[in-house]
Amino acid sequence: MSCRKWSLLFAIPSVALISALAFGQDSSSSPSLGDVARKLRKDTTNEVRMTDADTKKLFDSVDKIFAFAAQDSGMPEHAAVKRRLVSKADVEKYASGALAKEEFTKRFAQEELSMKKLGFLPREFNLKEFLVKSTSQQIAAYYDDETKMVSMLNWVPPDRQEPILAHELTHALQDQNFDLRKWMKAAQKPATNVPKGAETGNDDGATARKAVVEGQAMVVYVDYLLAPMGRNLVDTPGLIYSMEEPAVKAVADSQMLHDAPMILRETGSFAYNEGLIFEGELLHKGGKGMAFAGAFAHPPRNTHEILQPQAYISGEKLPPTIVPDLRPVLGEQYEVYDSGGIGQLDVRAYLKQYGERKNADDLSSTWQGGAYVTFHRKDNEIDKTASDALATTADLALVYVSRWKTPQAAERYAHFYATAVASRYQTATAQPAPTCGGDCPISAIQIMTEEGPVTVEHWADNSVLISESFDTTTAAKVHAAVRDGAVAIHAENAPQTEIGLRLYEIPSFQRFAEEIGTQIAREITSSASP
Repeated sequence: MSCRKWSLLFAIPSVALISALAFGQDSSSSPSLGDVARKLRKDTTNEVRMTDADTKKLFDSVDKIFAFAAQDSGMPEHAAVKRRLVSKADVEKYASGALAKEEFTKRFAQEELSMKKLGFLPREFNLKEFLVKSTSQQIAAYYDDETKMVSMLNWVPPDRQEPILAHELTHALQDQNFDLRKWMKAAQKPATNVPKGAETGNDDGATARKAVVEGQAMVVYVDYLLAPMGRNLVDTPGLIYSMEEPAVKAVADSQMLHDAPMILRETGSFAYNEGLIFEGELLHKGGKGMAFAGAFAHPPRNTHEILQPQAYISGEKLPPTIVPDLRPVLGEQYEVYDSGGIGQLDVRAYLKQYGERKNADDLSSTWQGGAYVTFHRKDNEIDKTASDALATTADLALVYVSRWKTPQAAERYAHFYATAVASRYQTATAQPAPTCGGDCPISAIQIMTEEGPVTVEHWADNSVLISESFDTTTAAKVHAAVRDGAVAIHAENAPQTEIGLRLYEIPSFQRFAEEIGTQIAREITSSASP
């Protein structure tokens, strides 16, 4: 995952509105964030150019805001931040150049097909086309951790850019104190052979770290807006919790978000939305030390720790969830196509995609681990080296194991997954559950689809074991092998990055996420209203 740009591309919310929220005043007379956003979109044209006096004011404000961010975060300044002014043409040139270099790799093609097989993306959805169309130009200041420079825009008035600088200059502080590029790369080690029982399952340190980076910057941004009223998030604790779902409200004002499958919405908003809530929890639990320097010294490992801050604070350790090497069972008929983790964020997106939000929030909070492997039949040749491979979900078979906190949660998930099959396939017909002799699951459901049977089993250890598109005999062998657990775990089968968060490896998805950050910040104060 590239970490070159740390930019939140957002419009400035009404300071009067956030003041009303901070002091519990009636904000009904204030303009809505949608109105503000639309006005800003109309105002950001080449016709608005800063004067020399405006430019000097903006450049001078960098040092003042940098000092504010240092005081607010507790991270010391080590050097002045380089700064420059860029034109709209400069930004458009950079954006178009970056897009032209976009590479959709073999892994991208495999991941997209696996996401469709698992039901995260519609079968007909073209992820590459969507990401290319959804990216647009930057509309705010941004910090580059390669050049160590903050770039400001020559067509946006200084008073609108200054709060944005509070966010971006927080990234400069993080970079000066912890070396962002090095810190992010420390979480990007490739999967290797893992001994049985090693605690490596469901680890996605890179994106969890990004949530820390963006969450901290969001805290400083909100504190900067509250500062004129003499307040901040520490002494206004109720404000952070009323901001929990700005991404939901942002959908109403964004066709881009409305058109996106739930996994893209959830993953794209994760670093900004969930990162803010996570950092707010640390701030109230352990102050600036825990929320800022502490989160860099002891970074979270996965989406579970971001979504459940208490798991991070208490140092919760979950046993790994793995799919063992199934080659001895499958023989030469199948070959591993793709593998990875199914994290708490993935599960929440899946539950929202096919159900309703309250159930998604409640049930996903009981997640304890998940991993999948997709296989392709060797008699169905798939060109895994091409980004436009002609493979379809019918060419794949799937094994998916998840673990849950309670038997009730495991049963609820098994039932939900089985019910959602009808929405994922063109045909879905319930079949008699496979016969069982000896060690049997608590419940078992089998559904026949146009791509073969789907079998869902809930077991007494609070696990849910799912297979799709294996013939009945092979599926039975696969389930038995997974339950027995192979001693040796093949590297290809070791749990890897959570599937939704692997999208961050695609530069255009990173830009898509930044666009969501734009929408979140436009709505952040209105979503905080009582």
